[in-house]
Amino acid sequence: MWGRVLAVGAHPDDIEFGCGGALLRHAAAGASITLVVMSDGARGGDPVVRASEQARAAQLLGAKIVLLGLPDTRLGAPHELISLIEEEIAAFAPDLVYTHLPEDMHHDHVQTHRAVRVAARNVPNVLLFESPHSLKLGTGIGVNISSVIRQKIELLAVHASQVGERRALKARSVLSRADGHGTEIGCDYAEMFYPLRFTLSFEGGV
Repeated sequence: MWGRVLAVGAHPDDIEFGCGGALLRHAAAGASITLVVMSDGARGGDPVVRASEQARAAQLLGAKIVLLGLPDTRLGAPHELISLIEEEIAAFAPDLVYTHLPEDMHHDHVQTHRAVRVAARNVPNVLLFESPHSLKLGTGIGVNISSVIRQKIELLAVHASQVGERRALKARSVLSRADGHGTEIGCDYAEMFYPLRFTLSFEGGV
């Protein structure tokens, strides 16, 4: 069982989109979860509203939330980002870390991936998640989220300021993506991850 799970996203709603279903399964199994959000999301809306939405999503997950509040699209120097994430990893000592794929068209996502890749160098399990701007994975570690798909949609719906503007966050799009990944691994709905490092079966560890 995963005892401590850390998810790092560049903006509010990135984590829920990329690994919300997996986190819901971890939470149901009793894991302790921490969410780290790098930027204030100001390019996508009012940062105060976005912070409130992210806090509510974390509450629904039963997760601790760390909002670093860095400027959206100007996260900072690589060594500074690495240090910030290293601090969270040292404090939380996660067994498993989730973050962005490197093949992504959003620079903040790429910067976050690079920083986590270095900061989490001693974490034995690191899985990389999709975003609406990233490569869509056809293979990897598929996680069956059929039992929590409605809860995942509810998590994303909390980000109400974004759902109205972004098709990828709407229920129909979320279901379509999860259905495609489910077909790939033989279930109704799934999330797909690229394993940077992964030592155990997800099904055996959750």
